[in-house]
Amino acid sequence: MFAKAMRIAATTLAMLSLAATAFAAGPAKGKVTKVDGEQVTVTLEAAPPAFVKKGATVSAAGGSPKVLAVQGNEVTLKFGKAKAEKMKVDSPVSLTECEGDELQGC
Repeated sequence: MFAKAMRIAATTLAMLSLAATAFAAGPAKGKVTKVDGEQVTVTLEAAPPAFVKKGATVSAAGGSPKVLAVQGNEVTLKFGKAKAEKMKVDSPVSLTECEGDELQGC
């Protein structure tokens, strides 16, 4: 009886961990290809995940830019002026899903 309960618990735990990894979107990695004022274009290594869509806010380069456009693997982001000025072409960038309300500004 105890062995059966342990197998059921182990199976349930395995299913929950697989479900969590299936739904968790990892970071989208890419490189900066263009900086134009506050707009930064990033070319991703693979197709953008579902959370990278026009109008969404993502976490990238220590900020929370808004996604202005998604065309294939190219994503255009709008950073604050100070953050955009620090971005350099060919620098690596990782985009992750924004975790709700984040503090911005001063």
